[in-house]
Parts: sequence; C-alpha cells; structure tokens
Amino acid sequence: MEDEEKESQTPVVEISPLGKWKRVLLFLADFFLVFIIAITLFNLGAYPIGKGITGYSGRASESSLHQKNRDSVLYNSHVLLSSLPTFREATDFTSNLEYTFQSFVYYHLQGAAHNDKYESQKADVLYNYHVTLRGDAASYKSLIRDLDQDGFFEVGETVTLKPTYIEELKHAFITGDELSKQGVKDYETLQNKVFLKGFNRVLDDIMGKDLVYGGVSYRQEQEYVSAFIQYEKVLIIVCASIAYLLACLIIAFIIPLISKERKTLGMIFLRDVRLDGEKLILPKKKHIPLFFLYQLIINMACLFFIPLGAYDFVSLFSLPALFPISAIGALYLVLSLIFLLFEPFNRTLADRLTGTVMVTEDMLDAIYRAKGYGI
Repeated sequence: MEDEEKESQTPVVEISPLGKWKRVLLFLADFFLVFIIAITLFNLGAYPIGKGITGYSGRASESSLHQKNRDSVLYNSHVLLSSLPTFREATDFTSNLEYTFQSFVYYHLQGAAHNDKYESQKADVLYNYHVTLRGDAASYKSLIRDLDQDGFFEVGETVTLKPTYIEELKHAFITGDELSKQGVKDYETLQNKVFLKGFNRVLDDIMGKDLVYGGVSYRQEQEYVSAFIQYEKVLIIVCASIAYLLACLIIAFIIPLISKERKTLGMIFLRDVRLDGEKLILPKKKHIPLFFLYQLIINMACLFFIPLGAYDFVSLFSLPALFPISAIGALYLVLSLIFLLFEPFNRTLADRLTGTVMVTEDMLDAIYRAKGYGI
C-alpha cells in the first residue's frame, strides 16, 4: 500500500517537444545569426586581412596596368573604338564597347543618318578584324551568316544592312529623333545576337592566334589579367570560408561550451533547450563538437552569400566553389525540413542523428521539478 501511495504521489510530466513551426524558427534564428556574423567577419576582418597579407593592392595595380596594355592592342588595331580623343583616355571598357556597337550600326546605315559623334570613327570592327587584320573575308561572311538568324544583313560580295533595317535604325542617330518600339527591339537583338557574340568570337580568336601591336601581346597581357582574377576568386573563397567557420564556431561551439545548458545563440534568444532524447537530460559537453559539425553542415546554404560585400550578386556565380557547396547545404535543408514534417517528435534530421529533442525552458523546468531538483 505504501508503495502504491508513493507511486500515486510521483509527479507525471507530459513531455512536449517544440512545435514544428517553433523548431523551424529556431533553425532560422541560428541560420541568420551565423550569416550576419559571417558576413560581418568577412567584410571587417577576413577579407581586409587577407588582402593585406597577400599584397592585394600591388597585384591589383599591376593587373590594371596589364589590362590597359591589353586593351591598347584592341584600340590601336581598331578592334575596339573609343569616343574619347585617344584610347589612353578610355577607361570604361563597357562604355567603349557600347560606342563600338553604335559605330558598327552607323557604318552600315550607309549615310542614311548623319551624326558627328560617329562620323570620324564609323567602322565595322568585325570586318576590320577578319578582313583588314587577318585578310580572311570568307571568315567574316561566315561569321555574319552564322550569327544573323534574324536576317538583318544581305551577304553577297559585300555584307550590307537590309534597307528595311536601315530605315528603321537610322532614327537612333538623328538628333531629336528616337527609335520606334520595334526599332528598339531590333536594335537590342542586333546588339546581343550579332555584334556582341561576334565580338566575343573575335576575342576568342585573338586568344588563340594572338594579336600584337607595338610589341605588346594581347594574349600575354590577358594571361596576367586572368591570373589576377583567379587569385582574387581564391582569396574571396578562402576568406568567406574562414568567416563562415568562425561564425559557426562562435554560435555553435564557443557559446554552447560556455553556456550551462549547452545553448546556441539562437536557443538563448528563443529560450529553447536541447535534451538527450532518451534520458531527458542536458547533453554532455563532449557532444558539443558533434552538434557543431551538424551546424556547420546545416548552415552551409548561406556560404554563397557571404562575399556580397566584395562581389555583386551576379558575380557570385563566377566563384567556382561556393555555389556547389551552398547547393549541397540547401539540399540538406530541404531533406531535413521534409523529415521534420513527418517526424512525430518534431525533430530535424540532425536532431534525430544526434538522438536529441528540442524543448522550451519551461518544459525543462517542469522536468527538473518532476525529478525533485527543487526548481
């Protein structure tokens, strides 16, 4: 009878793990804390220090000089034009490429419009490269036939813009006039599908055969520039990885090691606790490295975005390693979310693999009281 009375007086606690949405919220808290700390460490610490250690400024200045030498070959060979009086004043490759295209169109208008800005340098640089410099008229015509899928040109003994397009595009060069809606569309199509693709093929051909002017080799100068670009990418990848690792160490290793309840920073803010799933006790400190390893994998999806302070979003895709690694992290997150949706104790894949469950601080206090810890 006494044993039965003792059993009846023993408190019964119904253990409730975090709800699915609260578990997702806890993940997001740690995820964004890692990202914010990592991007801060990257921009204020890892990247500036990395540039200083590896002599970035000197390399950048040297690369800029090689880039100017490289472009001087294009300007002097009339493969690239500049609206400025001399190519030495030309610093914006993109603007000059736009001007080169405009001169290309103006040249093919055959005098249908007059504009002093283009009159002195009107030229078809694709023709100039293939015919004037390389002496290969057949390759020029073949290039136009291959790229001109919309039928802008007539290719015979010469390459000429069709009268319909001459009439349509001349309005872009008449002061006070403008292109029609269809004219704008055709102008952009001619630029993107014919000229720019043709110009890129010219650059590829130059890299293969080289082009030398005044003793300066385009290919050699471009190799120096390419080496700097590769160095910069490696530097950014290494610095971003270091910043990410440090952020994870702070959030998921150092703070849990200091915390009496083994909490990450997100768990501290949201007042949640990780418990051993079977014994309902706090995990031992020796398990913290394992939790850190899973946090390192779980948060990998943010790695791709850490260099945003150094690169714009589109340029991030040119970094060879970060996107695949982040994609693996994102795939893991999707799988973990699917697992969470069907897991009876609302655990993520990492929770299940580590044999733990997430509860609130109030639930932990109730467990302590039930065990007679006097809380």
